[in-house]
Amino acid sequence: MTWLQRLTLGQKFFAAFSLLLLLLGLSLAAILFYLSRINSYVERHKRITVPAISTAAEMQHHVFQMTLHAHTVFDQASADDRSEILRQLALRESETRRALEYYRSTHAARTHPIMFRMLAQHGRADLADQEDQAIKEISERLEALGSRLKDMVGELQGGRDREAHVTLAKIDVLSPQLTDALGTLVDVHTKVDAEMKAEGDSLLLQAKLVILALVFLLGLVIVAAYVAVSRQIARPLRRLADTADRVAHHDLSAGFDPWPARDEVGNLARSLEAMLVNIRERTHALEHKTRELESFTYTVAHDLKTPLREIEGFSSLLERKFTDTMDATARHYVAVIHSSALRLTALIEDLLHYSRLEQQALPSTAVNLRALIEQVLAERIGTVEGAQPHITIDLPYTEVLGEPTSIRQVLVNLIDNAIKFSRGSDPSEITIGGAATQTERILWIRDNGIGIDPEQAHKIFGLFERLHGPEDYEGTGVGLAIVKLVMDKHKGRVWVESAPGKGATFYLAFPDEQQGSDQPSAFSPDRQKLRADC
Repeated sequence: MTWLQRLTLGQKFFAAFSLLLLLLGLSLAAILFYLSRINSYVERHKRITVPAISTAAEMQHHVFQMTLHAHTVFDQASADDRSEILRQLALRESETRRALEYYRSTHAARTHPIMFRMLAQHGRADLADQEDQAIKEISERLEALGSRLKDMVGELQGGRDREAHVTLAKIDVLSPQLTDALGTLVDVHTKVDAEMKAEGDSLLLQAKLVILALVFLLGLVIVAAYVAVSRQIARPLRRLADTADRVAHHDLSAGFDPWPARDEVGNLARSLEAMLVNIRERTHALEHKTRELESFTYTVAHDLKTPLREIEGFSSLLERKFTDTMDATARHYVAVIHSSALRLTALIEDLLHYSRLEQQALPSTAVNLRALIEQVLAERIGTVEGAQPHITIDLPYTEVLGEPTSIRQVLVNLIDNAIKFSRGSDPSEITIGGAATQTERILWIRDNGIGIDPEQAHKIFGLFERLHGPEDYEGTGVGLAIVKLVMDKHKGRVWVESAPGKGATFYLAFPDEQQGSDQPSAFSPDRQKLRADC
């Protein structure tokens, strides 16, 4: 089957369909062939058998009429009446002769090669002999009957009634013999008709068997085509799909099975294998670069944090020991140095946290979200200076699927932002709520703070993106980037709805049972738009 492996898919399908069409053509040809033979049988039956029996019956009727007329001629007194009866006798005798000749030339089995060959095939060629013998006997009896009728006519015309009665007696003897011969002819042709019917039944049976054989062969070809397509196309594609799915789920140890065929499936398998080798090489190189970058990041962070700690420590020492001896300008410079060192230290810590999160694979487990929110609130509210915000929690569910440490960091960042940006409101209010859809569990954190311009909403989840200066609101510009990174790793989503001076609502959508959704929620008409902005 090496030649089959060299064919393309199109050529294989063409060969299969060509074979199917060939079998269908053969089936149609066989059906037409047997239909023509059956039609020929029906035509011969109508043209030969039925008219032959009718002709033989007609001759029997003529013989009976001749016998009847021969007996009635003596009952007629006038010469004209006798002449009319004698004329009828001559007419009947002539019609009988014509019918016999018509039968001999048109209906006899030996005059039809197909019919005679059929009788020979059935082993009944003797029927043709019997038919010939019956025709010969009928011809002889008819000749004798005609001769006796002529004699009787001459005797009647000569006034020899006594001799005519003797001749009539002879006619009475010949007439039954002729009738019996005609009956024999009818019986013989009835047997011929039975053989023709048997031939018709045989043709019909042959047609059925041939059609059944072709249908069976067609079924075998269809099954063979199915098996070939399954082996040559479906199974290889299924294996390719399974391997591709493993590769898509980061299992680079998977390998595409070599396929010997030179068709499109084989080409696809070889292309995918080459692609997988390329992915492995690129992944290895990327992992190597990532390790180098991670090492570089930690090295730089460590090298930066050491002098920053010294700057922060010495600036604090200057503030404590030399406050009285420094003028206002010097104290301001020292305070700026100290706060800048603290802010840079916090920025480095946030960047390290972001980098670690980016490299981590977050396992999924059931997280008690309500308990986690209450724990974070207990910790963060204690650090608030001044008036405490009024916080409301209204969650319709308790748990989500995710990694608890990273989710806790998301809650810390969002709650800190809500406290920070609503501290100028009187009173400061924070609402934590949620909703559940068929595929997601959604959490929102709403504040009544300064709000965000919707045109700027798409910026705030980027790294180092800030809408306010550090002199207005503290922060590093990394917190919301961490929020988005964590939600991306959970295959969830984050977006914001806000307006200047009307507070902000941050939404977190966690997949329910590991199923994501792109459908907008009923409670948030702007959700799809804001998601795109994020």
